Amino acid sequence: MEEDDGLDEARKKKLEARKAEEQIKATLRMALEDSAYDRMMNVSHANRELFVTAARHVLAVYKRAGRKLTESELLAVLKAVKGQTETETRITFHKK
Repeated sequence: MEEDDGLDEARKKKLEARKAEEQIKATLRMALEDSAYDRMMNVSHANRELFVTAARHVLAVYKRAGRKLTESELLAVLKAVKGQTETETRITFHKK
């Protein structure tokens, strides 16, 4: 019985996550032009964390601008988000 409850709970969580993702995609479809939306879906497959962060930024820009964002505007948002979240790796060599 407890295993069934655990499975049901896992299914519910998975279903809720899927619904939330579909809602985000529907909102992005309204906020982005078709080519920009396609690029954003490519980002979602390649880098989930970048997608989530960029989606928040895109929706904020969409609310301020009051119009759909173009692909070049999306690229600017993606570059800004990636620059904030990614740290630069440096290797230095010291001579003895």
